[in-house]
Amino acid sequence: MAAMLLPTGPDGLRRFTRESLAAIEQRIAEEQAKNAKDYQEDLGNVELPMPRPDLEAGKQLPRIFGDIPPGLVGVPLDDIDPFYFKNQRVSVG
Repeated sequence: MAAMLLPTGPDGLRRFTRESLAAIEQRIAEEQAKNAKDYQEDLGNVELPMPRPDLEAGKQLPRIFGDIPPGLVGVPLDDIDPFYFKNQRVSVG
């Protein structure tokens, strides 16, 4: 699997919306359908994707994002970790 690059600069940060959640759910459904069709019993030495430790909640954003736009401070954002792009593990409440 090709590594997904992080978006850079403040343009890589977007508000988390209902549409964002719907897009995540659709990507997950598409990936599950693809995996069900292409299922292989022997995974061998396949390395499973892992969340990036430098993008954990509560940590400072990497410098590649620059300054956070004032309108995005204190609001929920779309997850920027490529691991969560296709893996829904969010708690919205």
